[in-house]
Amino acid sequence: MDGHVTIRVAGELDIASVPVLARELHRAVARPAGRTLLDLSRVTFCGTVGVDLLLDARLRAAAAGGSLAVERAHSSVLRPLRSCGDLDGLRIAQELSTVPLSANERRLRLSVLSAALSAAVEIAGAPMGNAQLYDPAGGVLRIVSQRGFHHPFLTFFETVADRDAACGVAAQDRKPILVEEVTASPVFLGTPALDVLGEAGVGACASVPISAGDGTLIGVVSTHHAQATQWTDEQQRALEGLTHAADHLC
Repeated sequence: MDGHVTIRVAGELDIASVPVLARELHRAVARPAGRTLLDLSRVTFCGTVGVDLLLDARLRAAAAGGSLAVERAHSSVLRPLRSCGDLDGLRIAQELSTVPLSANERRLRLSVLSAALSAAVEIAGAPMGNAQLYDPAGGVLRIVSQRGFHHPFLTFFETVADRDAACGVAAQDRKPILVEEVTASPVFLGTPALDVLGEAGVGACASVPISAGDGTLIGVVSTHHAQATQWTDEQQRALEGLTHAADHLC
């Protein structure tokens, strides 16, 4: 064992939920010289009590000779932390193995994803969809454009770095994921994402990874339907064809 513990949190850090996290977090940081990582990419609200908990846990970890780092923080967490000036103190973790995108490269990739989303929506005949840019510096997907969605869908899926959604599976496996019925799919069963999709009126979805000619992941485009859907063979082939079509979409 390498001595670190990772705690993933989803939903809201408010007065009702903080005590639950506090018990787990305080137990983790109390380990002598232990490292604790907090994945907060799915935290859609962080109130004052949530900030206080994070700062207190940081002090507890230091007192035990260990450390606490926040991984892949959602903007709803970064905003209140910035307001109290403790980003450095909490060691907001980043993946440092890759170089962040340049402005020109980002613009090019956004153009590719926009074209891919338009093509995917037309192929699937879907009323809703979104495009997510892959952020190599943080190892996450981030929504950069969308059609037909509102809060809380956009807030919940603002950053995706796990396999609890079709887009995350598509990105990690580098192949299209077609979900005919979200309520019966093993991708979503038992995850907070299922409730969010239900509230957004999503009954089926398809996520397609978009890669450059050299195989580099650019991002993922997803289409969403209100009802359970079965794609035709022609639609499936066309969606799969988008995976390596980046050179033809610009």
